[in-house]
Amino acid sequence: MRQPIRIAACALLLGLASPALAQTAIELKKDLLPKIKKAQAEGKDLGAALDEYNQGDKALKDGLQDEAADHFKKAKAAMPAEGK
Repeated sequence: MRQPIRIAACALLLGLASPALAQTAIELKKDLLPKIKKAQAEGKDLGAALDEYNQGDKALKDGLQDEAADHFKKAKAAMPAEGK
């Protein structure tokens, strides 16, 4: 009888910990904004990254947290490589 209780407790703890490990849309935005500003200052072409960032910003303002996070993740992936 104790085994099902332990399994349920572990599943509950894992379920609660997973969202805490994921970055929120606001955290992604705060992480991405300085990188975008730096790339713009260096004259790099941001293209799709800037489009995704702007869509994420709009979604965040509209209260769509998950959609905004997806856009910010796509923007982060589309950023030009940092090379010297």
